[in-house]
Amino acid sequence: MLSTSVLQMRIHGSLHEWLEVHLEELEALVFDIDGVLVIENRAVAGSVELLRELRSKQVLTSFLTNDSNHSVEEKARFLQRCGLEIHPEEIVSSGDGLMAFVEEGRLQGSAFFAMGDTGTPCFGQKAGLVMTHSVEDLPSCTGVVVGEENYDWEIVINSVVNHLIEHPEHPLIVPNPDEYYPKMGGRIQIGAGGVARFIQRILNTYGISLQPHYLGKPYPPIFLHSHLQLEKRCGKPIARRSVLMIGDHLDADIRGANDFGYRSALLLCGLTHAGHIEKSSVKPDMLFRRF
Repeated sequence: MLSTSVLQMRIHGSLHEWLEVHLEELEALVFDIDGVLVIENRAVAGSVELLRELRSKQVLTSFLTNDSNHSVEEKARFLQRCGLEIHPEEIVSSGDGLMAFVEEGRLQGSAFFAMGDTGTPCFGQKAGLVMTHSVEDLPSCTGVVVGEENYDWEIVINSVVNHLIEHPEHPLIVPNPDEYYPKMGGRIQIGAGGVARFIQRILNTYGISLQPHYLGKPYPPIFLHSHLQLEKRCGKPIARRSVLMIGDHLDADIRGANDFGYRSALLLCGLTHAGHIEKSSVKPDMLFRRF
């Protein structure tokens, strides 16, 4: 049961049904991917049908993901295997925010160490960095990117911590700020954000103040990159309040959308349940029980 305070919010049963009435109010829809459209290797019930309907109406859509260990090309192939016809040019990864960071810092050609996977093609290389996964190369690197999965945590984290002790001016780039992300059966996987904050805490305890550079939701880089891509695709400016962001995570999706000026809708099919909404200061504009 939803409590009285949550019931005071705008609660709807079906996102699909709401869009049938209100779609003309919107210029674009932005969907979170993991936990909204898919959970692990399965499409969420109703997501395939809704996407098919939006395609038939030629609705401008963008799909955001904090998954930085897969390229947008890899992510599109995965989604297509799940029955969702989504193309690479419609997907914005947290890794895409690295492009602006590299340009602003004039870091093109700089060597960066990658913790874990960074996708194929690698988003660091696409941004103009020279990427390495070898801890032996760390002394020649000018920064660290925290990827996801498939690395020896003990060796790599210790090496990165000691590198940053020696070079506290080097940036620690975190495409995925998430502490964790959902797996099947209610399980979770520790995310790059959790690893980065662990490194930050160790360094702070040691006496070195370090602030990671976050690129993904809820931070602005991923939303800005996505919005610019939407405007480029439709050939005109888009008012932010005419965009609806659909997500399942209060801190990543809803906070990010609210801060960026988008309207926000929370689906109760992923990480968030009514108890989380009660305890959080972050509130969506709308709440949906299903697609």
